[in-house]
Amino acid sequence: MIALKDNLGSELVERVRGFFSEKGPLSKAKNFEFRPQQQEMAARVAQALEEEQHLIVEAGTGVGKSLGYLVPSVLFALEQHKKAIVSTHTINLQEQLLHKDIPILKKVLPVEFEAALMKGRQNYLCPRRLERALQSEQELFTGPERSELQRLAEWARTTRDGSLSDLSVEPDPKVWAQVCSEAHVCTQKTCGQTCRKNGRAGSCSRMISLFSMKRTRSSR
Repeated sequence: MIALKDNLGSELVERVRGFFSEKGPLSKAKNFEFRPQQQEMAARVAQALEEEQHLIVEAGTGVGKSLGYLVPSVLFALEQHKKAIVSTHTINLQEQLLHKDIPILKKVLPVEFEAALMKGRQNYLCPRRLERALQSEQELFTGPERSELQRLAEWARTTRDGSLSDLSVEPDPKVWAQVCSEAHVCTQKTCGQTCRKNGRAGSCSRMISLFSMKRTRSSR
């Protein structure tokens, strides 16, 4: 853990402090509660970004850690004309950021930015591998697994983005492993089509991209 300088007086740091103050922009959000620990955390994150240092923060439940790192990350990225990347341990937290925390910030931050949800390749269905699995289902799967494969085939016809989060019930791991996208197997050249993935992350410099380190939604 790298200790930061005690002098927290840069324009970005003060801007972040003001955002989390009792009468700052965040106070306009529903159910706002001034939290000194959240304000201090956000200021330290802003300072670490400016000084290009590592920072480890430990805080209890209810401090508001998500906004504590999102706000300085967004403001710093926009100021530097760069993307901000947030890597989460679980997809559950990733989706909380995208569907709860970021919409709040879009309403109260005095700047405009975009957000894109990015998941590992294995979170996505590969149509070519699904087709091959269906052709070889008698050799590859047991009876229950073949039923699961058929369920995935039906889902594939209607899915919005071909990702695990679009499934109401998480699939059998063995069956999914035979139909999900794989880096060494699934390319535009070999598949003849691009496996469905969110491609917005490279299109805008005013963006925060969310990555998950876990494949399953239920991981903790």
